[in-house]
Formats: sequence, C-alpha cells, structure tokens
Amino acid sequence: MNTLKKILLTLTFSTLGLAFTSNATPITSWDWEVDTAFTDYDPAADVNASDDNHWWSDPTFLSWGTEANIFDEISSLDVSSGSSGHKDGTGLASGDWALTATLTHNNFIITGTSLSSAQLSTKLQVAPNGMSLDDGLPALMFDILFEETPNAAPCTYGGIIPCSNDIFVIDLFGAGGDDIVFDPISGTFNQQFSIGQYTYNIAILVDTLAELHPDICARAGVQGGASCIGLTTVENQANTFDVNMRITQVPEPASILLLSLALLGIFASMRNKHI
Repeated sequence: MNTLKKILLTLTFSTLGLAFTSNATPITSWDWEVDTAFTDYDPAADVNASDDNHWWSDPTFLSWGTEANIFDEISSLDVSSGSSGHKDGTGLASGDWALTATLTHNNFIITGTSLSSAQLSTKLQVAPNGMSLDDGLPALMFDILFEETPNAAPCTYGGIIPCSNDIFVIDLFGAGGDDIVFDPISGTFNQQFSIGQYTYNIAILVDTLAELHPDICARAGVQGGASCIGLTTVENQANTFDVNMRITQVPEPASILLLSLALLGIFASMRNKHI
C-alpha cells in the first residue's frame, strides 16, 4: 500500500481577548461543536468524494482505486462520523472526555489511480455552558495534510512494524505550532487559553498516537534521522481512530504554592513527632 504523511499545519487558539473579564468562579461546564471535512484532495478527477459537511461544504468521504485484494474492498478515508462530519454536545463537565471525530482509513491493496494527497480540515468551537457558541471562544482550527509515497520492499521498522503500513505523521511546527504541546505520557496535544482570571487547557487525544521510530519518520519525509509524532495503519484492514477532547482548569500558581507549603508543613510536623 501507499504511505500517507499527514502534517498538522495550523492549530490556532492563541489570542483570547474575550468579553469574559469578570468570572468570579471557574467554568466547569462547556458546550461544543466540531465540523470536519476534506477541503482539498488530489487527483480530484479520480477520487470519489461524497457526504458533504454543512459548514465546510466539502466531502467527508473519499474513495479511490479498484479492489485487488481478497476482501473486495477499495481504499478510502472517512471522517463522516455518521453525521457528515458534524459533532456537538452540551454540558461537558470539566475533566470529562468527549468524542469529537472518528477517522477511518480503509487500507487495502488496489489497482488504478490512487489518492496522492488530501487536506483534512477541522473547526472546533467551545463556549461556557448556556452561552451561544458564536459568542464563545475563537474557533480552534487545524488541517491535516495527506501525502502518499510509493511502497518499499518487504521490511520492518525497528524489527516490528511492517513497511507496508501507512504512516500518519503530525508536524507541530506549522503556523501556531509553538502554542501546542505534545505530552508523550498521556499521548495528547495540549493548548491553553484564558477566560477572565482563569486559565484552561484543551487536550486532544488521538487513538494510538505516539512517538514513532526514526526509520518510520524518515520514510514519511522527516529529515535528519529525527523521531516524530504519529501513527501507522495496518494493511488490508479498516483502521479506525477516535479523536477525543477534554477541557480542564489549569491550577493557579498560588494554589500550587499553597498546596506545596501545606505538604511541607505536614512533613515537618511528622518529623517533629518522629512519625
């Protein structure tokens, strides 16, 4: 199969000069909506596109090629999530996860013309529960670019992952990338924003996302023998990845200081009592 390289280009949530300047208490409940679609793909004439998203006015399902496998399946990318790429919810509690999108890559051997590139665009809008989304935070926008490369001879990456696997690589060094932090422990992308006197963190979790072996990254076009963040898809099967979102309040430095002082006081008391 072909190897897909996806580059996360733009994820902007940086300037939040909002009208929420006098929040006396932190926000603990959120409303949200997500719209996702393929806003560009090539070669357009040879790719079947359908199920347009209402906000983007672009397709959420792409398929291509002629089946050449025992499963009689063609290759495709699907982000329709059963609702033309639209998801929404109300009353999301702080710290809870919400499923915002599902990406399915049907990675099957085909003949004929293949998809060479595609751009997947997503708009995430959030607002305090009960407030109009139009009056809430600036939309969180990001694109994922797909680029296919030829198959390699049979081999494995690091002796484990077959070279026939397609590769999704996410590059955080596009526009706005400096504002995004990847946490390798939780496997999440994180971006912070402020409303009034409180700071919040949006965490985006993509299934199986992790730091990849440098050989995988090099095949996807990453230079200099560096590792990268991404995932791979297994050949001759449907590969499905859920995208989840969580919003939490970032602890205030003063609160952290008070907690640290309290812990130090407890420790000192225990030592004085020889506990």
